[in-house]
Amino acid sequence: MLVLLTAFVVGVAAGYLSGGRLRNLANLTLTRQWLVLAALGLQIVAFSPAGAALGQPTTVVLHLTSYVLLAWFVVLNRRRVGVSIAGLGLGLNLVAIAANGGFMPASRKALALAGIAYSGDTHNNSAVIDTHTHLRFLGDIFAVPSWMPAANVFSIGDLLIAAGVAALLAVSMRGPSAVADAR
Repeated sequence: MLVLLTAFVVGVAAGYLSGGRLRNLANLTLTRQWLVLAALGLQIVAFSPAGAALGQPTTVVLHLTSYVLLAWFVVLNRRRVGVSIAGLGLGLNLVAIAANGGFMPASRKALALAGIAYSGDTHNNSAVIDTHTHLRFLGDIFAVPSWMPAANVFSIGDLLIAAGVAALLAVSMRGPSAVADAR
């Protein structure tokens, strides 16, 4: 959620700085937007008390299925400014998650910096990086420090997702002609 909030703030600020207006976002049309909502819904269920009650195998299936829905959305909207960048980030996250049993690897150092305490090997959608972790560099290895609001860990993929969403918003705020020019 921090990724999307950051992307929104940066995208809207960039849109205003480039002469755009928030009202122009009303003209933004994306194919099958419900896929994003369905994916977010699956992740909310997977990483809530309901997901814990369903068990880890079901949680992993819900998590991976959410990424399939998001990938479908990216393919359908790939010609929109920023969507391919966000899709690349999504793909990097999916590769890291799939390579590590359905959990995003998270650095102990980044977790500590963010003030996130782990009592076990996995928590929510993350697994602590250990000697068996694959593709560590794609995991949550960066952190927003605990002294800042919304402290959390994030990955290279998250940065690309935020950049893509921010670009989509900024260009869309400039209006339909700017979107056509950017294609």
